[in-house]
Amino acid sequence: MSYKSLNLLLLSLFILAACGGGGGGGGTAASTPANSCSPSTTNLCITVAGGKFVVQNTSSTGVSQKTLTLNAGTYTFDQTNSSNVTPAGAYGTARIHQIAFSTTSDGTHGSGSAYTTGVSTSGSPGSTGKTTIVVNSSTPSTLYYYCQNHSGMGGTINIVIGNQSSQVEFTETN
Repeated sequence: MSYKSLNLLLLSLFILAACGGGGGGGGTAASTPANSCSPSTTNLCITVAGGKFVVQNTSSTGVSQKTLTLNAGTYTFDQTNSSNVTPAGAYGTARIHQIAFSTTSDGTHGSGSAYTTGVSTSGSPGSTGKTTIVVNSSTPSTLYYYCQNHSGMGGTINIVIGNQSSQVEFTETN
């Protein structure tokens, strides 16, 4: 192989690699967006910013450590956004921000325990993670959402059962 042919081959390989080469078909590839969550009164989109949980529903762009008011119903805390996992980097290992509930402020970090009645978790934060809680008349009047792995990230949930609508819009007390 001549010097010129070798240079041409290396240049071709460089261009192919730089353009993401070799996967067939040009055009756009189907991919999951960084945040595929659709906020609503029962589907809360959870992200992490500044070391705090940020909650978004239909009426806001997201509030850090938002105080929630919930009535009877089923609520999903959607942690599909990639901010729910801090990459390894300077920490040595990835930091996963799994949401949990407690009757004690800051949960297990505040000497409390996890509240698990009516709570189910699926997937992994940062990709497919979702935690669902069923709120009913036996749910304590105050719960706290917190990170299982890191203190100081969560907020308060006020439970309102009674002569309310089937879903209470979230309130902001910040």
